[in-house]
Amino acid sequence: MSAERKPGTGVDRQFDAYRETKLLASEIAKRQGLHEDIVFSDAMHVAVALRLEDEALPYTKQNAAWMFGHISPGEVRAVLMFRRDHPADYRGLPKAGLLEALSSACREAASALSETLSADKLNALFFADAVGNA
Repeated sequence: MSAERKPGTGVDRQFDAYRETKLLASEIAKRQGLHEDIVFSDAMHVAVALRLEDEALPYTKQNAAWMFGHISPGEVRAVLMFRRDHPADYRGLPKAGLLEALSSACREAASALSETLSADKLNALFFADAVGNA
């Protein structure tokens, strides 16, 4: 471990929060017969939508792309905990189930893209407006 990265630092806490969040997504996915990445991504979309509401910003492609870079693992974890503990109520949250509703072909294509494109290019692809501006 380098001198820059000491146990208990913000980086370590964020990593631990991310790991815990992924484990929670995996638990939910197993219960519901889904892939954990779908459950995790769905929770991220809900967290983005809720945070945009809190900030009084409309859910536009540009705002969503920007907010994906600003939500924390803790926010996603809170959404996942709500999903686990209140599955029926979760469905009423904004953007809940958005990814699960995609066809398997669409999910596979998105997964393949996520492995080959940078975050900036993915944002441009998925969140660009009709004239191509991100």
